[in-house]
Amino acid sequence: MIVGFILLILALIPALLKRKETFAILWAAGSALLGYEYLTQLFGRSQSVYQLLIPAKYGEVLLALNPLSAFFGLIFAFGLPLGIIHGVGYLRKDPQKGTASHLFWLGMLGLSMHGLLWARHSIMFLLLWEIMGISSFFAIILDRKESLKAAITYIITMQIGGAFLMAGFGLLYYHSGSFNLAMMHNMPRLPLYLLMIGFAFKAGFVPLSSWLPIAHPVAPAHVSGIMSAMMIKTGLYGILMLVLSNVFSLTEIAIFALISVISAFWGVIHAMSSSHIKRALAYSSIENIGVIGMGISLGLLGAYSGNTQLATLAFAGAFLHILFHSFFKALLFYLSGNVLLGAKSLEMDSLGSLAKRMPSTAIYFLIGTFAIATLPIGNGFISEFSIYFSMLSGINSPHLSTSLISVFMLASLAFIGALALIAFAKVFGLTFLGNARSHEAATAEKAPRLMRIPQLVLSFAILFTGFFGGISLRFIRPLLRWLGLDMRSFSMLHEIYGKISYMLILLVIIFGFLYLIRRKLIKEEINPTWGCAYQKPNPRMQYTSLAFSNPLGYFLKPFILIRQKDDKPDELFPKKVSYIQKILDPINEYIIKPISRAIYWFFSLFERLESGMINAYIALGLLFLILMIIYVLGFK
Repeated sequence: MIVGFILLILALIPALLKRKETFAILWAAGSALLGYEYLTQLFGRSQSVYQLLIPAKYGEVLLALNPLSAFFGLIFAFGLPLGIIHGVGYLRKDPQKGTASHLFWLGMLGLSMHGLLWARHSIMFLLLWEIMGISSFFAIILDRKESLKAAITYIITMQIGGAFLMAGFGLLYYHSGSFNLAMMHNMPRLPLYLLMIGFAFKAGFVPLSSWLPIAHPVAPAHVSGIMSAMMIKTGLYGILMLVLSNVFSLTEIAIFALISVISAFWGVIHAMSSSHIKRALAYSSIENIGVIGMGISLGLLGAYSGNTQLATLAFAGAFLHILFHSFFKALLFYLSGNVLLGAKSLEMDSLGSLAKRMPSTAIYFLIGTFAIATLPIGNGFISEFSIYFSMLSGINSPHLSTSLISVFMLASLAFIGALALIAFAKVFGLTFLGNARSHEAATAEKAPRLMRIPQLVLSFAILFTGFFGGISLRFIRPLLRWLGLDMRSFSMLHEIYGKISYMLILLVIIFGFLYLIRRKLIKEEINPTWGCAYQKPNPRMQYTSLAFSNPLGYFLKPFILIRQKDDKPDELFPKKVSYIQKILDPINEYIIKPISRAIYWFFSLFERLESGMINAYIALGLLFLILMIIYVLGFK
């Protein structure tokens, strides 16, 4: 562990010297050593515990792992080096000012994420949490122009979440008299709820998720991939620490389940409505966090009702989805970087036909689409299958409340899954198929080879875990055993995944055989897309992002904020007509923006204090000291 962290710290030196390749190599080496430590802790019986020597008044500061933190650590140890390698290739292709500071803060972001998993002291945990928020803020603002406003919104949101954590840990210390995180067991309700809210800000549960679609579209692709696939998992890590250490009532479980369903539904309908690739991916992260939350709430429901099969299957699905989401979401965000560098845009209505110009990007994106839309051979299908299976177990429960909640969540997840399929069929179709909608799309260039290496690794990981779900299930077996769950249900699920693997392999063999026969017997003709006997096909004849989702938009209008601008001239034969439609986030428009304007107005009241006169500053300082003396001494 120590050597791994030393290598990650040393990597900051070549980062400041703009030695990108050395920085990536050191990060890969340090991550490999930490990954070995996490594997040892997850699958072994020994436990490493370290103690930091600090002033006694802060208590004993321990650094230690448990199976839960080791599980998340393996995700970080695998995913962060791939993101950094992709970032090095991205910065080679699109060099900008501030590369040294960007790499430094990227390294600090990864260090703080690993450190959180080891921290067993609330003050140290909060310190690392703040470092993670600040470093991700500076990593976002690579261009320092377009991204600054969005990054400021992000950091304000993170600071509000951090304030909830500080209040929660402060009350926990007040009740327990200890900074040790072991005091999270059987907590009083107020600090428990405050901590849950603070972690939910980072995880991205609705209505605390508005920062995702704001920050991701302007962040570099590798930063978006790291933040969405891994950093938001620190919020889930905190929530899991709480839910696994405390007993919840049926009402509390039902509220958590409802928030998870709303998050998943909210995310998917806005992903389906978005015309920007990265914004759609950001909303999809909210959807997937909601799906994970549904799995966790079902696991708690099983523990509450004594249904061990429900608890085991649900927690297995939640943990698998946490793992698999780190694969396919990172892949899709990295591929959005390929599209941006190659076609100079991420607006779907300006793209099209990229499969011809960027074939490897199209293939990798299709693999990611299968995973995120929970289609067979994609690993998202494997994780959600376990959650569906748990719901069926819950429906057969003798407890009416368990059956009703399971039925509601089953119907919700089925509907959400259908919308996710529509959303990403749209993203892939408009981006990679059809005719090019712009000159840049028609002349797009392939991504550099270095950027394609992490994408190849992630694509292989998605297909391997999608075909062989039983192997992935073995990866989380120590975690389920640590939680004391029913291993007979685990064995049953493992056997089912084995049968699914055989079916998928047979399906691929049959498909490949039919494809070869078709290639031999049928002569293909290539004609203009959308030709259909029309002599002058035009790219404008193709579906737009709005037209693709409008049939469902009629039913989803109550949940989507639409702003329209229609310019219709009065002439009988107008030369120009314009129509603009924007899909906005109601939470951001009606909650976040008014609060931001109020904060800005409050601080603007103090602008007059910035007079530039030293005498005025000295006078204000003396006034402050006088008031403090009066406050301390009091009036007599």
